[in-house]
Amino acid sequence: MEKLFRGVRLAAPEAETIHIDNVNPGTVYHHREEAEKALKIIVKYHTSGDVAAMGVESADPEVVRANNLKVYPEEAYEAIRLVNKVGAARGKSGLPHLLPGINFVLGLAGETRKTFTRNLEFLRRLLRDNLLVRRINIRQVLPLPGTRMWLYGSALAERHKALIARFKARVRREIDLPMMRKVVPRGTVLRGVYVEDYEGSYSLARQPASYPILVYIPMRLPLYEKLDVLVVDHGPRSVTGIPFPLNVNKAPASALAMVPGLGRAAVTRILAHRPFRSMDRLREVVGDADIIKYLAISD
Repeated sequence: MEKLFRGVRLAAPEAETIHIDNVNPGTVYHHREEAEKALKIIVKYHTSGDVAAMGVESADPEVVRANNLKVYPEEAYEAIRLVNKVGAARGKSGLPHLLPGINFVLGLAGETRKTFTRNLEFLRRLLRDNLLVRRINIRQVLPLPGTRMWLYGSALAERHKALIARFKARVRREIDLPMMRKVVPRGTVLRGVYVEDYEGSYSLARQPASYPILVYIPMRLPLYEKLDVLVVDHGPRSVTGIPFPLNVNKAPASALAMVPGLGRAAVTRILAHRPFRSMDRLREVVGDADIIKYLAISD
C-alpha cells in the first residue's frame, strides 16, 4: 500500500482528490494492527475529506447470523472507532482526513421490529461517544438469482415498508443532522468548492470527492467557479455556506445576514455605505474587528 499510494502521489503531486471507497469493517476489526498501519498510509498520501465506506449492513446480531454478514455490531463499532482514531484530524480541505461511512441494508432475513431499534441505538451510541461518521447510506435489499436472499425475495422489505420509512426519517432527523454539525461545525472553511448548478437563488456547490457534501450558497455565482466557503448552517445531508471571504460590495443582503456576528443593523449600514474602497472604512462601518476576517472588498 505504501508503494501504491506513494506512486500515485509522485505521479500526480497536485491532484485535488485522492480518495478511497469501500473498507471491510470485519477486516479492520480482525486485523487491527495491520489496519491501523494501512489507514495511516492512506492519510499520509491522500487528500482530506476521504470516506471509508463500511458495509455494516445491520446492527442486529440476529440478522448478522441469519445472513452470514461480515461483522457484528460491537466489531463494527471498534472498526469505526479505529478509523476515527487515525483519520478524524482536519486536513487542508477543511474536512477530517478520513471518516467511516456506514451502509445499512434493510429487508434481510431475520429482520424484526427490534432490528430497527438496534440499528438506531447503534447510531445513537456513535453520537454519544463523539465518533464521527461522514455518511449513512440506507438501502433496501435487492435479491439476486442464485443467492440465499433469492429464496426470501423482497417480501420482508415489503412487509416492513412503514418501519423502513420511519427508520429512514428518524436517522435523517436524529442522527444525520447532529452528525453533520459535528463533522462540519459552523465556522468551518471548506476549501476548493466548485459551483455546479442552481436552485432558485442558491448556487449548489461541492468539493471534488468520493462522497462530497452539498453546499447551498445564498447567491448566484458563475458556474464552475472554484471558491472557499464558510459553513453557517446545516441540513441532514448538506450545509449552507457563504463565500470566504465574502465580498461586501457584491453580496446580497441574505448572504451578509449569514456572516457570523454580523447583526441586522450592521448589514443595513453596509448596504447603505457600499461600495467600499478600503478595509479601514469597512471596519469603521461594521464596528467589530473580529467580523472583518469573514469579509473582503472588490469591485
